[in-house]
Amino acid sequence: MARPSVGALVDVFAATEETTEATVIPRIVTQSQQIARYFTDDLKYFLRETEFNLIRYLDIPDDYPQDTEEVIEMLYEDISHLIRDKLITGINLLISDPDPDANLRGAYRLRYHALYQLEVPKRVLKLDDAKRFGGYLAPPPAAWRGTRYRFALLIDWEPSANEKRRKAMRPEYCFDWVPEQASFDARTLVRYRSGGMTMDGAQVVTRDELASPDYQGQ
Repeated sequence: MARPSVGALVDVFAATEETTEATVIPRIVTQSQQIARYFTDDLKYFLRETEFNLIRYLDIPDDYPQDTEEVIEMLYEDISHLIRDKLITGINLLISDPDPDANLRGAYRLRYHALYQLEVPKRVLKLDDAKRFGGYLAPPPAAWRGTRYRFALLIDWEPSANEKRRKAMRPEYCFDWVPEQASFDARTLVRYRSGGMTMDGAQVVTRDELASPDYQGQ
C-alpha cells in the first residue's frame, strides 16, 4: 500500500503585521492544537480558492478516507502532535513548475510559497486571547490557473530532533512524515503579504506569502 507522506524544507523570511481578527478559543484547546488549527483553517481557504484536489496531491491510498475534510482533520491531528513533541519549526505550502529545471540542477522553480514559522513560548499562554492577523491566504491565480503546476505540503524539522523525528510515522501519526526527495528553487520569489497569529501577547505564528513576479498581478 502506498503511504501518504509529506516532506521537509528549510527557509527563513521576516514578517510584518497587518489587520487583526479575533478568534474564539475553547479553554480545553492546547497551544499546539490552536496553532495547528490556524494552519488547517488557512489550508481549507487555500483549497477553496485553488480547487486543488488534496487527496490526489497527497497520494492518499484507497483504504484512507477519501473526504477532503476528514484528511484535513488528520493533518490537524498530526501537526498538533508534531508541534507538541517539538519536532517542527515551520510548515510550507508550495506551488511550483510541474517539471524539474535542468538549469537549476533538477530543482523545481517555485511560483508561490506560503511559509509558516512557529514559535511556541515556554510559558503557558491564555488560549482565549488568540488572534489571527493578516487575513487568510491569497495565492496569485496565475500560479495555477490555466497552466500545469506542482503542489507540495512540506514541514521544517527542528534540527535538534534528528533522532526523535524518525518516530513521526504510523501508527503514532496518521501519516508517515518523511523527507521530501524533490528540491525547490525560491530565488525568484518576492514577499508580498504577511500574517500570523498572536496568543496572550506573544506571536506564535509568522506567515509570509511569496511569489514569483512572473505570476503576480495576473
